Amino acid sequence: MSSLTELSGVGNSLAKKLVEVIGSEEEVQRVLQEFDVTTLSGIDGISTQRAIKLINTANGNLDEITVTEEGCKIHKDIMNKISSHVKTNAGKDRLSILVPLSRKRISEIKKRRQWSEDATRFIIDSPLSFSSWCNAIDGLDRTKKSINRIDRVVVVPDTQTLDFMSHLSHRCRILVRSADETWNDYVGLSRVTWIGKDPPNQIPAGWVIGKMEDPINLLIPEIPLYWLNSNFLNLSILVNLMSIEWPINKLGEKIRESFDALKNLPLLLRSLENTSSKLDILEQIRDGLWAEIKSVEGAINDAIISGTSDASISFDGDEVLSFYSDIGGLEKRLKGVVEDSIEQALEAGRERLAQYLDSTGVRLPVEIYSSDYPCAINREILERIENKIDTAIEFERSSGEMIKADATIKIMQPARDAIASCIEIDMWLGIAHWAVTNKCIIPDIYDHNPGIWIREGRHLLLDCDPEPVTYGLGDVSPINDRDRIALLSGANSGGKTTLLELLGSIVILAHTGLPVPASEARIGLLDEIHMLAKVSGTQSAGALERTLKRLAEVLVSPKRKLVLADELEAITEPGSAALILGGLLSVASNNENTNVLLVTHIAPSIRDVMSNHVRIDGIEAQGLDENMDLIVDRTPRRNHIARSTPELIVRRLAARSSGPTEKIFTNLLKSF
Repeated sequence: MSSLTELSGVGNSLAKKLVEVIGSEEEVQRVLQEFDVTTLSGIDGISTQRAIKLINTANGNLDEITVTEEGCKIHKDIMNKISSHVKTNAGKDRLSILVPLSRKRISEIKKRRQWSEDATRFIIDSPLSFSSWCNAIDGLDRTKKSINRIDRVVVVPDTQTLDFMSHLSHRCRILVRSADETWNDYVGLSRVTWIGKDPPNQIPAGWVIGKMEDPINLLIPEIPLYWLNSNFLNLSILVNLMSIEWPINKLGEKIRESFDALKNLPLLLRSLENTSSKLDILEQIRDGLWAEIKSVEGAINDAIISGTSDASISFDGDEVLSFYSDIGGLEKRLKGVVEDSIEQALEAGRERLAQYLDSTGVRLPVEIYSSDYPCAINREILERIENKIDTAIEFERSSGEMIKADATIKIMQPARDAIASCIEIDMWLGIAHWAVTNKCIIPDIYDHNPGIWIREGRHLLLDCDPEPVTYGLGDVSPINDRDRIALLSGANSGGKTTLLELLGSIVILAHTGLPVPASEARIGLLDEIHMLAKVSGTQSAGALERTLKRLAEVLVSPKRKLVLADELEAITEPGSAALILGGLLSVASNNENTNVLLVTHIAPSIRDVMSNHVRIDGIEAQGLDENMDLIVDRTPRRNHIARSTPELIVRRLAARSSGPTEKIFTNLLKSF
């Protein structure tokens, strides 16, 4: 439990709860290492987000770049979009673990990029194999572990052993035998695990003889048996996946490697079915025994009647008088006439019954008839036969369970590994299918100064077909776009906020190691991305102070960062806002680890405060259509202050008015 409490956010109580619910500390560690969100989030008190955090903590993936609520929301929305392309529910859960990592985790980012590239190549080059995967993988899930109560008694020699095995007490009964007790005292129990010295020489059906240090799956075979029953569908899916001829490429090789330790799985499942088949046969024989006896007796009587139907006997006078005084002689004479027919019928019945019992291993006694004619089979002998069949059934069930348990133990871990591998592959194929569907590419990444540049980037979270945008800032951009600070102007509803979200989503995807929706993209890796949404209404003095302090700390921080801010001037009065934002951005312009794109309607005022040392870009609208919707080019023009929506409306009114009204709007237009 100490290793669990070393994880951030895991105290003694949570560690104890995890072990109690999941089964053991080793199982908890397995769940964490296999990114099993479903199992963790299914525990009372652990939300999906907390489960994700625990898993990422355990696997060292805590260096996220999204430090604001808006950035986290965009990441979540993107993952929800991708999730619809992942086939299995377990793969969807696995996807939630992929957080955008900081540049410190560049090796993990590169590993994910390679997965993305391999999966994309698999789909493009082998579409039929991808279709086969989608059909075969359907229904695969994390392995299930039963925690039901088990009908077994574990008999231990002393209290020390009892304490050592106390973790099993919630699964089955554990008894300490007294000094004068022997194994004979427990024979009446059907399922017993005897631990320690003086075990029975011949192991009774359903018994297990073991040592304290033996694995739990050996001591309690019901545990692997429950596991087998709960995961039979998973194992069948693995066998199906193993039977498919996968293409010779990187992902095809990874699929094949997933099954390297399971080469005997198809044979194992067939043998398990054969074991069940033999038990079924024994039970069918037992259940049909008395009906078969009635049928045999009837057949014998019919054969005797048929065999003697043509028989005849005649007596002379002396014989009649002789039989009159000696009735026994008459009986012998009569039996002699039908003896052969009776013997043949009885022998045929004996052979038929022996054949019926052949697969049970029960030997048929020589004398089984209590009466020749009408034929009757001895009921005491039948009861003994039935008891022997019951014993054979119990032995077959017990030995079959032990065979199943032993075979299952050998494949449990390899099967878990294979399932975990298939779930991961399914996740990456889902990501790749999303990428191919949306024409995404693997971006170029740089581990020097921050920056972003995209060519024909598309915002995939809109409820319409996105218009491609080319834009950038920072050192990774073309030479004319390398300014670290930029102001973005333009009309309302022109796409300024959409551009911020587009840039943020592409940066987040790149740091997650995933493809991005653009025809080309360059990303300077970051420590943080700050996405600051619009502030609704002027803030109070206290709130303004906190906001400015936090913003100043972000802008001067030595951490490599990108700040995407939307109309920060709303934090205070317009005149003061220009002075404050201009001053803060002047400081940020001297911090080579900081890039800022600020959407604003007061770009000229901020530029004046910064003595013209800032780039102003504009999303320019050509005008308004008949429905008063903007006619706009979504790609910003560099070093250009775009016209605002009010100016466009005034220009439209000036053009459509006449007389005094036209003069009013013409004069207003000159003010712009």
